[in-house]
Amino acid sequence: MTFSDQTKTRRRLAILFSVPFAFSLLFFLVNIQLVHTDTQLLKIQGLTLSVDRLRALATDAESGERGFLLTNEEQYLFPLDHATSSLDQQIQRCLDLAPDSTLRGQLQVVGGLVRKRVAEANRIVFTAQHNGLQAALQAMRSGKSELTMNQIRQTVNQVGDLLNDEKDADVETEKRNERVAFGFFMAGSIITLLVTVWLYNAVLVYLRQRDLAQMEVQRANAELERRIAERTEELQRMNDELQQFAYVASHDLQEPLRTITSFSQLLETRYKGHLDQDADEFIGFIVTASRRMTDLINGLLALVRLRRTGQPVAPVSLQKLLDDAEASLQAAIREAGARIEYGPLPALVVDRVQFSQVFQNLISNSIKYRRPEPPRVRVDAKRDSSNWIISFTDNGQGFNQAHAERIFGLFQRLHTREVEGTGMGLSIVRKIIERHGGRIWAESQEGVGSTFYISLPVSLERLRIEEPEHAQSTAVRA
Repeated sequence: MTFSDQTKTRRRLAILFSVPFAFSLLFFLVNIQLVHTDTQLLKIQGLTLSVDRLRALATDAESGERGFLLTNEEQYLFPLDHATSSLDQQIQRCLDLAPDSTLRGQLQVVGGLVRKRVAEANRIVFTAQHNGLQAALQAMRSGKSELTMNQIRQTVNQVGDLLNDEKDADVETEKRNERVAFGFFMAGSIITLLVTVWLYNAVLVYLRQRDLAQMEVQRANAELERRIAERTEELQRMNDELQQFAYVASHDLQEPLRTITSFSQLLETRYKGHLDQDADEFIGFIVTASRRMTDLINGLLALVRLRRTGQPVAPVSLQKLLDDAEASLQAAIREAGARIEYGPLPALVVDRVQFSQVFQNLISNSIKYRRPEPPRVRVDAKRDSSNWIISFTDNGQGFNQAHAERIFGLFQRLHTREVEGTGMGLSIVRKIIERHGGRIWAESQEGVGSTFYISLPVSLERLRIEEPEHAQSTAVRA
């Protein structure tokens, strides 16, 4: 699936899932409105009950008044006392429950009338208690109390009508909201079901495509592995043939070269000085070229052997390899007056023959590319958390640091032909180091000297040979 297809799929999924979410949000809002309507209905019911209780207070006041006048007993005044004590609280409760100003005004009228009727009842009872029953009956005959009760009934009926209208409106609103909520619920459910079915089918299609893609990848991998195996086998065969050819060619070239070298040296011995100067120079060219060709062939043979499986590795003291290299280069060391200095060196599991060649090549280069003063070579080793770093520092001619990588190439030389060499030594050294899982690099300054660093993994360290004569921190040989 391309990036564009993925973007389109994400957008499509976002739209599809946003629709059910929108319907769910609308359903939630409608439910909130339903809860609000239910709350209003409960308030109206509570207000209706409170208005009935307020009217009942007026009736209680009237009952207490008449019961006292008929019996002249204080116990019949309890309804009147209760109405008097709870009147203000009941009026305030009705006003608090009023949903709008119109009902609040009507309720204030009802409250005033009930307060008036309770006051009239208290006044008649007071008259009966202080002026006698006749005076109280005379006050009742005026009809004011009955008129007040009629006004209370009329006003309460008006408030009831208003409350019923409000209740009917809220009930109708609730029914309408329920229908809307049900519609949103059904629409959201249907859309969610459709999205789920689509998503299910899309997942099935994706899984089938993924399985097909995996099968295709597996077939491609199998085909690629088959081709790689065939190509590897072909390359291995070609490499073996090339190595065999190089080995045979290099080996077979040795015999004619030895013949050329022998007869060239014989010509130089017998006829040097007997012929003219040009002949002597030509013979010298032939001898020099044949020796160089011999060195090149020997280097090729060493490189070919290096590509083959090395000897079985075993723990080797690098100090012992340094001793072997010094012994092999003893003539060159004495001729140049060289000094080989070294510090403690570890014992590592390496190929003895190949690493002896590494030491010999590096020390030989330091002696070969020297300055007029006697060469000095310093060999040190230090260990960090993951590698052994072995350094070869000299005071030779040095080279431009820009060519630090070039010197490890095959047949690469930075100096003139006046210094003997094939340009293969450092290339062989690098291959040996890389075969042991390490790396080699150089740092140099022209006219000052060079330092070659070899990094080898600590996994090559199996044991460390401790010898008394190597316990000193520094030793010098000349």
